Amino acid sequence: MSKPNLRDPEQWIPRELFVAYCGARSDKLLAYYDKAKAKRQMVVADFDWLAFLLLPAWFGYRRQWNLWGTLTGLLAVATLVELLLHIRLPSGAFAGSAMALGLMAHGILLTNANAAYLKLKRSGLSDEAIRAALTDRASPSPRAAVLALVGSLAISVGFALLLPAE
Repeated sequence: MSKPNLRDPEQWIPRELFVAYCGARSDKLLAYYDKAKAKRQMVVADFDWLAFLLLPAWFGYRRQWNLWGTLTGLLAVATLVELLLHIRLPSGAFAGSAMALGLMAHGILLTNANAAYLKLKRSGLSDEAIRAALTDRASPSPRAAVLALVGSLAISVGFALLLPAE
């Protein structure tokens, strides 16, 4: 199989499989999919309040644990760097970066769905097996959103407690 051209929406995850991937209450994501397909870019301008204000919670809500772990881990590492090197990193930069990622959250989700789809397709699975493997991978989970937010806060507060008071 040749490398897919991701600028060609015909080679993206089919809409019905994106619906299966996103699960219930995914109308806004389907509108995003249609907009991205029309613009021929997976990441286009979009807005989601939860992703913009509480990105770790949004990652949990959409069960994107690899991204949650990456974001939370980077923040924890930055805190350790501050502690070990006795420097202060501008917290506004982290907040701004998280907000920017929040503006791209739907594109990130579409990109993850597409990557999972292409990996399954390359492995030679049947269409039914691909659908089963993708179904509800990013379905909304309020419980997971709370867990993600509490986990991120606990890790951040825990590392912040390691920093010496000024």
